[in-house]
Formats: sequence, structure tokens, C-alpha cells
Amino acid sequence: MTPDSFGEYLYLAFEPSFTTTPHHLPHFGDTIPPYSVNSSDNKRVTFVKTLSMSTHQLITALAVLTLFAGSCKKDKIKADTPQVFSASGNITATVENFRQSLGPLNTEPGATSGRREITWEVVPDSLLDKKLPAQFFNQVGPEAKASLQRGIIYEPLADFRASRTSFASIDPAAATEFAAFSGTTTFANVSSNEWPVSFQRAGTTEAAAVTGFGLVVSDVDVAGSVQLEFFNGTERIGVVAVPAHDNTSSFSFAGLKFSTPVITSVKLTHQGILVSGEKDISQGGANDLVVMDDFIYGEPIKN
Repeated sequence: MTPDSFGEYLYLAFEPSFTTTPHHLPHFGDTIPPYSVNSSDNKRVTFVKTLSMSTHQLITALAVLTLFAGSCKKDKIKADTPQVFSASGNITATVENFRQSLGPLNTEPGATSGRREITWEVVPDSLLDKKLPAQFFNQVGPEAKASLQRGIIYEPLADFRASRTSFASIDPAAATEFAAFSGTTTFANVSSNEWPVSFQRAGTTEAAAVTGFGLVVSDVDVAGSVQLEFFNGTERIGVVAVPAHDNTSSFSFAGLKFSTPVITSVKLTHQGILVSGEKDISQGGANDLVVMDDFIYGEPIKN
């Protein structure tokens, strides 16, 4: 048999560090001992002769390999210690450090590294204080604007809005508590205190992951009332509490940065909802109401 022949052989490719022995192999009928060679890219290629393998047994073998690959991926995530970025009051230096950790700013599709940013000034007047389309910042198709293909999408059922009046049209009691960090426009999910965002490769609908994500929050009065959760698929891989602001400004910043693109979605939770028209906790209300500004995240890479 040669490395190029297949016939009744099943070949399995492992990383160079994987030691191939019979007990690592799935039990799918009688086999002869593995025959291994090194390929041109220095990966171990193992050929196993299958004397009796049903379709069910083949599927079982492939399932074992899939689980092995998934386990390796999880191990890599666990070994990747993320860097936490957190600040309140004068957050400018921390925001800039987070930007630099992600790399240069990208403004068009096609990038494979660097970062993306969203400030809400690009939302047209016609959409202010109205529910934004879920893919407003990752439009696809020939008519899509490249400047709006930023690879981030919102939960479709959530009521995400941008406002230049700090949402005074729906919660005038709390509007005086909020401020914009960049420009004059802020952002909120006005109907829920829990909201997720996920990532797609810019200008496409392909699922993607990023190395890091951070955002500016206005008016966190109570430490621990706002937090960011980071996920790889359904597995939570990090949590960062947004710090309470100090007396110098209403702003707080929180972010998390991994060395590889493993974040597939982010969920932010906070107290209260703006559509209820309630007062902020600093005004005697029951909940700590907040709004968001800048989103800063790594270039979404195909997952």
C-alpha cells in the first residue's frame, strides 16, 4: 500500500503532536495496525485497513473524530487567557488601548485582521428613534453600502434604536442622565434588559467570530448592574462587569480580548427598560437605566 492509495483504507489526519497508536482509534470492526507516514506539511497521516465496516460504523468513527476535533478547539479556547479592559470616568486612554490591541480600523469588506467600530452618527434621521433593521450594520447584496457592511447583527426580535435626544421621546424622565461619548447619538435596546449581538463576515451572511469586543456605556450608577457575556457557540467563555461611572463623567467602558477569533456572540444585560418610562435609580427609580455608544470589535473572521 502507498500513501496515495485508498481502496478499503480510511485515512485520518492528525496534528504532528498527536501520537498515533491503535488504542486512539475508533473500534469499527477488525483492523490491522495503523500504517503511518509524514506528509509534505509534516502532518501525521494514518491509514487503517478496515476488514469490516458498515455505514453505521463509519458514521460512528467520523463522529468520534468530530468530537475529538471539538475537544481540541475547546482546549485551545481554555488555554487562551483573555485580556480584560475596564475603565470609568475618563475612559479615553482605555478605549484607545483596546483599539490598538485589535489592530487598524477597517472600513470596507474583505479584511482578515484589524478591527471594526460602530458609532451611531451614520444612522439617518429617518431611522432615529425607530427600530433598526437587524442587519443594518451588515447589509448584503449589490445595493449594500460598503460603509455599513461591518459584520455585526442584532437579535431580530429586539427593539434596537438610535437617538440624538437620549431617548427623551420614550423616557423623558431618564433622558437627562445619558450622554453620547462620540458625536451626539446613543444606542439602546429599549424593550429588553437582555440583548445579544452576533457576527458575520462583513458583507456576507457567513457566521463569524472576533478576537475581542468592547463598548461604551453611559450612566452605570451601580457596580455589577451591567455585564457583558462572551460566547463561543453556546459555551460562555467570559464575563466582564461594566464598572460604575465616577463623578467626572457618565461614561464606563468594558471589553474582552482573546488572541484568536473565538467570540461568536456577545450578550449584554442591564436593569430596567426605557419603554417603561421609569426614572433612573439616581432619580429615585428602582432600576439602573443605561444607554450605549461606541461598539469596538475585532474583524469578523469566518467561523
